[in-house]
Amino acid sequence: MCAKVLNPLLSTDARGSVGGVTYSINRGINTCKVKARPGRRYRTTQPRNRAILGFISTYYQELTPLQRVAWEQWAQDHPEPDGFGGTFLLTGHQAFVKLNHTAIRLDDWDAFNADPPAVAIQAALESLIVVTGLTLAGDIDASWTFSGVESASDFVEMQIAGPFTSAAKQSVESRFRFVQTVAGNVALDTIAGLTEAHWYWVRARYVSAAGQVSAWLYGHAQPKLTV
Repeated sequence: MCAKVLNPLLSTDARGSVGGVTYSINRGINTCKVKARPGRRYRTTQPRNRAILGFISTYYQELTPLQRVAWEQWAQDHPEPDGFGGTFLLTGHQAFVKLNHTAIRLDDWDAFNADPPAVAIQAALESLIVVTGLTLAGDIDASWTFSGVESASDFVEMQIAGPFTSAAKQSVESRFRFVQTVAGNVALDTIAGLTEAHWYWVRARYVSAAGQVSAWLYGHAQPKLTV
């Protein structure tokens, strides 16, 4: 919503933002409007992520020198893909935050680990199949196979991007959002409540209880239509 104003801030040509209100001139008329907030994230996801990151960052200061050295070594031994076919190294602090944030976000606060994982992630998704749901309108069904040794104490994380009016994959990477998880030994899942007659991209990955992750696998489908 935008309002016309007269002599805003006692300055005829006030421009810029003050306290979440932006002042500007539109077609010669002074106006002001309140900056929009991303309501859903502000209410749900963002406060929880901030709480998790705040807790992890504070706790890092309590680690012993030996624990910090162990995280540095773990980070050196586990390079991250850089998106261009190469890899880069995290610092020990970055590895500590990344793994613990993932573990707490998908599980609970008890998933926090002051020490790096003792063993490498034991499983990954080998294949992912995404199809129109078989049961209820608005459903998409996903199934997958594992490589390695899966465990019920780990997770399969599901994310979606959409709805889209076509199946083309155009700049969807930044639009994925978390949907749900299932236990690490479960090989299928249903994503419900989606918009009919549209396309969704779905991606899934295996996540260890310690927060280690495998690569994403991708698929796309349309939800089941109302009959």
